[in-house]
Amino acid sequence: MVFGLCAAAQTPEPRQLLESMAAAEKANRRGAALFVYREDIHYTEQLPGGRFRRDTRAAYEVSILEGEPYHRKIEQDGVPLTGVDAAYEEKRYREVEKFRRETALAERRKRYFAAEENRFKIDSGIVLEHHDGVLAGEETYEGRPCWVVDTAPRKGTPKPKRRSQWSLSQKLRYWIDKETRFPVRAVATQLFDFDSSRKGTVTEVVSTQLDGVWLLRRIRSEGKRKADGQMVVYRTEQQYSKYRHFTTTTNLLFEPLE
Repeated sequence: MVFGLCAAAQTPEPRQLLESMAAAEKANRRGAALFVYREDIHYTEQLPGGRFRRDTRAAYEVSILEGEPYHRKIEQDGVPLTGVDAAYEEKRYREVEKFRRETALAERRKRYFAAEENRFKIDSGIVLEHHDGVLAGEETYEGRPCWVVDTAPRKGTPKPKRRSQWSLSQKLRYWIDKETRFPVRAVATQLFDFDSSRKGTVTEVVSTQLDGVWLLRRIRSEGKRKADGQMVVYRTEQQYSKYRHFTTTTNLLFEPLE
């Protein structure tokens, strides 16, 4: 999206920034779909004394299946999957492939399918429809000048029913790149309990640019919950690496969403 000199010299309205951000995300989606990559997830639960109640790692190979990312687990706690575990992943892949081929993309967003590995996602469409925004200032993030915009659900916003509606339960701060209008960083704070996140959980999403395309670099989340009568701190660290161009004869589907 190209902005004239007059527009660049003016301070944009928050709504205008959010709309241009959503447009930049949509334009970036096609380029991002041409990459496959590795996702490493490290999850911990730490007790008040410092001892870890839980400490697990998993690795996934992420490719494109019927127009959307698909996460196939390849390692658990540093060990490649074999035997029953590998067979389960192959079975899950076939189930998701069938579901996606038989279900339109817009319809998939409204349905929960147990075989899919759902991931945390901030939906700019939901933010535009249900959040109010405030311009919080300007900052340079990792060398890139950004507009900083805060958003929160307006009064009367419905509660989320599915993970795809997670943004209905959060307030957000965006760092919107002035050049590309892409959100290079976003920090979400949970306003009430939803799914696996408790009220007060903070999640940071950071992207990086590769070959002119914005791609995920990391997602970090931290919150508190009660477990076995104690308050534990839970943390999830998701790292994205080994990006390479995706080659296939399968059609990449980009259906417009309502």
